[in-house]
Parts: sequence; C-alpha cells; structure tokens
Amino acid sequence: MPSANAPQVRFDAATRPSLSDQPVPPGGCLRALRQAADASGLDPVAELYNEALRYASEGHLRMARERLHVLLGLNPDDGEARVLLARVHVAGQRWQEALAALDEARSCGMTLEPGLRENVEEHVRAEQDASEAHREALRAREQGEVKALRSEARRLRTENAQLVGRVYETEREMRRWAWTTAAVSAVTIVFISANLLLGPSAPEVTAPAASVASVEATAPSADAPSVGAPAAGAAAVVTPAAADPAAPVGNAAVADRAAAALSEAPGLDGTTLQVRVRQGSAIVSGDVLVASQKTIAVNALQAVSGISTVDARGIAVLARTKGTEHVVESGDNLSVIARKYYGDASLSGKIQKANAATLGGGNALKIGMKLVI
Repeated sequence: MPSANAPQVRFDAATRPSLSDQPVPPGGCLRALRQAADASGLDPVAELYNEALRYASEGHLRMARERLHVLLGLNPDDGEARVLLARVHVAGQRWQEALAALDEARSCGMTLEPGLRENVEEHVRAEQDASEAHREALRAREQGEVKALRSEARRLRTENAQLVGRVYETEREMRRWAWTTAAVSAVTIVFISANLLLGPSAPEVTAPAASVASVEATAPSADAPSVGAPAAGAAAVVTPAAADPAAPVGNAAVADRAAAALSEAPGLDGTTLQVRVRQGSAIVSGDVLVASQKTIAVNALQAVSGISTVDARGIAVLARTKGTEHVVESGDNLSVIARKYYGDASLSGKIQKANAATLGGGNALKIGMKLVI
C-alpha cells in the first residue's frame, strides 16, 4: 500500500505507433513472441537459459540477469530459471533479491538446495544489522552534534548575559560618578568659600553627616584636642579643634569634606561607616550590606580634595559574613548580583549553587524571585 507521503506519479505518456501486421493475441506480446519463436523452430526459453548460464559462469552477471528476466517474462513458471536467477543475485551479493527469487522458485514447485536459503537469510540479517548499526551511528553522531550545539548556545548565552551585566554595571558606575562629582564639587565650593570668608579665626563649623556615616578626623598633631558635635540621624562627625588660632586645620577640613561626600553618595543606605583622615590618607571602617556599597564609599572618598589614598580594609561586607536575601529585579543576572553583593562577578556560581532548587539547576532568573546570598 503506498505511503500517504508518497509522491503522486502519473503514467500519461503517449503510446507508440505499432508496425505489426497482426494484432497482439490474448496474453500480450511476450506470449506472441514465444508462439512466433516456436512457429519458426526456435526454443527461446532454453536458449535464454543457456545464454544466462554461460554469461553467469563468465562473470557477466548483469547480462545473465537480463536474459533470465526475459526468460521469466516468456515463462513465469520456470522454477529452474528462478533458482539460477537467485544464484546470480548471490554472486552479486544482492541478498534481498536472491531471497525473493528463492521464494518464487519454491512457489513454482522447485526443491531448493539444502542450506542455500539459510545462507541467504543469514546474509540478509547481517546486511540489516549493518544497516541498523550505520543508522545508529548516524543518530549518535547527530545527537552528539546537537549536544555540542546546545552547549555552545548555552555558553554564548552565558557570555552574553555577563556582557550585558557588565554594561549595565558600567552605566550605573558612570551615573554614580556623575552624581558624586557634582556633590563633591558643591561641597568643595561651599568649604572653600567658608574658609576664604571666615579665615582661620572663624568659629568652628560642625560638618553634617548622613545617617549612614560616622566620621572621625585626626589632626597631624597628637596634642590637638577633638570636639564632638551631634550629627543628623544616627551618626556623628568629630572634627579636630586647633590648640591655637595658628594650629593647622587641614585634616579637619578634609574630614568635613569626607563626611559630606559620604552623606551625598547615593546607595549607602543601611551602612555604618567611620573614616579617619591622616596626612591625606583616609582610613575607613565599619559595615556595609553589599560589596557595591564598599565601592561607592571608596569612590566617594577618592573624589574628595585632599585625600590621596583610601584604606578600606576595615570595611566588612555583611553579605559575605552574614548573608542576605535578594529579590530579582529587571536587568538582573547572576553575574550582576555577584558583583553587587560580593564585589566579584566570577562568584556567580556560589549564588547558583546556593539556589539550585529555586533555579532548577539552571541560571534563568524571573522578576520577583528570591535568592539566598
């Protein structure tokens, strides 16, 4: 039965004109040819068999098959010719055709040589096994290629996500730097104006501190006393007082600017920081929630006029020591989250491992998903 997907073949070619003087009798041209040969004293069946046998013995298998096919067209019930055709197919290692010829010979009443059919069937099975093994090898190779392509696609998606995260983080850093620079410039202008107008004998001004920062400034002289002033919120700012009007006040002014920079820096909510200024070096200590806040604080202090170096070794990142929870937002990926909390995008594997059940073994994030840091 033809397959539903088999192409539709049409046999609508024009018939050929015939030059025969007599009409074709019932049974078709082959029977007419045989009758004509018999009438002329020629035995085509025997002659075709003998020719096929001779060609087969000489190794001309194609010509032997052609003679036998003509013979069987003249006499389809010739079982001996079908056995010879099966042997020709065996010689040509055409096992399926040989098996079909043996079955037709047996249906014509021929007794087959013992072991001949079994030998052909064994070769047919071997050929089928080889074909199946070849198909299995092709399937395995295709599956391997598909797995390799999928692995490469996952790697490219991961790299793309990391690149997107780096671009996003770079844009955020640029915006932070812009705001920090503007804030530092404004505070610097205010303090320079105050120093120019009030001079060294002006009354001491207590610098405001944000609720997220506590600043302590130390004068170069060990004998210079410190005066504490209450700060807005929960933190306090301590600025040095000069022993006399001629005492240096450089560290105090720098400490005031450092406190203002931390107050104005966005993203430091929930942190507790202390800074000391000594000879142009700022020493920061305290706690921040995530590593990105440590970076914000260091960048803000480095932008302060009068501070050449910042020592942030005393800042503890609570996300590293106590852990926390992150709610996924738009634009987040594991690299961005690792950079924010740990300060290192390459530690995204720790977050993925800690949230294996939530992520289902992958790295796809959904907005609103809660991740353990």
